[in-house]
Amino acid sequence: MVDSAITQNCSCPCGKSKFQVLNRPSLRFFCHCSICQRLYKQPFADVTTLNQNDIILPPDHGIQFKKYRSIVGIDRGTCVECSKPVIALAGSGTKGLAFIAAGNYSNMEVLPDPKLHVFYDRRVADVADDLPKYKGYIRSQFAVIRQLNRSAAGA
Repeated sequence: MVDSAITQNCSCPCGKSKFQVLNRPSLRFFCHCSICQRLYKQPFADVTTLNQNDIILPPDHGIQFKKYRSIVGIDRGTCVECSKPVIALAGSGTKGLAFIAAGNYSNMEVLPDPKLHVFYDRRVADVADDLPKYKGYIRSQFAVIRQLNRSAAGA
């Protein structure tokens, strides 16, 4: 049975690319990497993470996937109509992650609070908040992994 309080419809800004999320995101963070800045056309992306098994992509989802770095296994999906980011996928199966922009949810009010900033060395402007800010590729990756592990452990 699907819990309607948790299940959300998600889409790109134009509404062409649609999918469902069957669980609450385990993490929310701000990514300042140059790829996110370029795709979102903003100083940073407000991103959530979930297990890929909690995502239902219909056959006619209207998402075009592409890798923007050859050594990183993230397939970033953009809408074929408006070219805006929709969802990014990393890995597969029970270990696979989905990254979804907070603004793509139908109800942002139920999303967790952001926990950190990553790739802060790539920022275009300083951010005045009390969240931890991680600089560099390795530190940013480990910070996200550490937070995901804390979320999985219920911390």
